[in-house]
Amino acid sequence: MAIGLVVLGVLFVPIALYSGGPEGPAKVGDVVFSTDRHRLKLLNPESWALERHQDFCIVEARTQLIVQKTGIPPDGSLIAEVIGNHDDHVPYCLPRVPVILHPHQATLKADVLGAVWQTFARFFSPA
Repeated sequence: MAIGLVVLGVLFVPIALYSGGPEGPAKVGDVVFSTDRHRLKLLNPESWALERHQDFCIVEARTQLIVQKTGIPPDGSLIAEVIGNHDDHVPYCLPRVPVILHPHQATLKADVLGAVWQTFARFFSPA
């Protein structure tokens, strides 16, 4: 039992330190993660309007985006593109399509601790 607790501690201490560490500002070329499910505005909706019939798309929590430009909209927003989205159906964001991402919608670090808790919850929850 004691060895199991030590192993568990060794595994969770780095995750807790990584999740709680400070973040810097996002720069061009950085990979950011969406903080939750968000509705993002397309940068050039007219080029995708015929296919999508809307000027926005949806990203799920922990979706990876790569920053293309910073501060283009003067409110500190980022221009980013989704990397390898698993769901390319309407209304989800297509890969390589520029979107406007507000600072509160992205983080430089993935929510590792939240993902671990969700995995445990799924594993131990009744079916």
